[in-house]
Amino acid sequence: MTSNAVHTITHLARLRDPSKQNELAIGITDLCTAQPLSEVAGEIAGEILVMVSTKANTPSKVHMAEKLAVCRWAPHSIIRHLAFEEIEVASLVIKKSKTLTEKDMVDLARDGSRDHRRTLAARPNLALVVTDILAEPAEAPILRALANNDTAEISENTLDICLTVAKDNPKLREALARRHDLSTEFATQLCIMLPENWREEMYRRFGLDKAKVEKLTIETALSATSESKDEEAAKTVADAIEAGRLTGEFALTAIKAGNIPVFDHAIAHLCSITPAQWRVALAMNGVRAAAMACQAAELNRGAYPIIHKALMKAGRIHQVLEGDAMTAAANVFRMYGADKASKVLRQMGSRS
Repeated sequence: MTSNAVHTITHLARLRDPSKQNELAIGITDLCTAQPLSEVAGEIAGEILVMVSTKANTPSKVHMAEKLAVCRWAPHSIIRHLAFEEIEVASLVIKKSKTLTEKDMVDLARDGSRDHRRTLAARPNLALVVTDILAEPAEAPILRALANNDTAEISENTLDICLTVAKDNPKLREALARRHDLSTEFATQLCIMLPENWREEMYRRFGLDKAKVEKLTIETALSATSESKDEEAAKTVADAIEAGRLTGEFALTAIKAGNIPVFDHAIAHLCSITPAQWRVALAMNGVRAAAMACQAAELNRGAYPIIHKALMKAGRIHQVLEGDAMTAAANVFRMYGADKASKVLRQMGSRS
């Protein structure tokens, strides 16, 4: 860019006619991206572009970002400025610009909006210093974007944060399971929280010890409820039995209220199994166990989606009720009566 061109651009940028400001922003951007800039011209052009962008409307800034994001000699000052603009503009720069520095990304990770940080989390080849800051607030949408970004460097600390948040977020669990850089220990802990239809694939990809995973799954299921809550739930159900109030509707009311320990004891009694057997069966194959329990307790089929949703919310079932899961539940209702369902449920929970 010649000194005359720089002088002309500087003069144009100072025009105050609002009707010309958007046209001016686009024109200067096109001129600056047409050919490489010298170091001095780049600094001047950057200052001018920042100045005109502050007066431009969103469509004009989108045009600027589109052109500058893929321009190798785009001035750093305008790239950084646009990266903090509204997300419609910023996303173009955050995704593509090679002028964006690691420091810029650190600042975006720390100070950007959730949309800015989620966009940054999907950027290729993120360094640990960036991903650690992105992960620190433990926000599921950001962590999921990081987990889906297989070119991002992920530290053990970030993976630990992901694992904690994943307990209540099925989509994050699945995103983590698709990664190929997990340690055996992390993959084992993650496997416990995955739907049954994902586990076999995890065993194969990471060489996991199936017996160890199943042992940990059972231990986790049996230790999920504190002893005091378990004793309280047992007494509540015993009182209901004595009063002749223990029915499928009693169990359904408990789970609707979020009282999982009472539901465990109630449904176990109705199915003629122990609470431990129920919890193990549910941990080993949640969808099938919950459907069997509905049949064994002679609950209306319409109760199943309510129970499934509540158990998913409590982290006791990990498979969304769709596709294969819906088919598996439907098959139980079609093929098993109350007595047979109770027997199968007892077999499923026999490892306790």
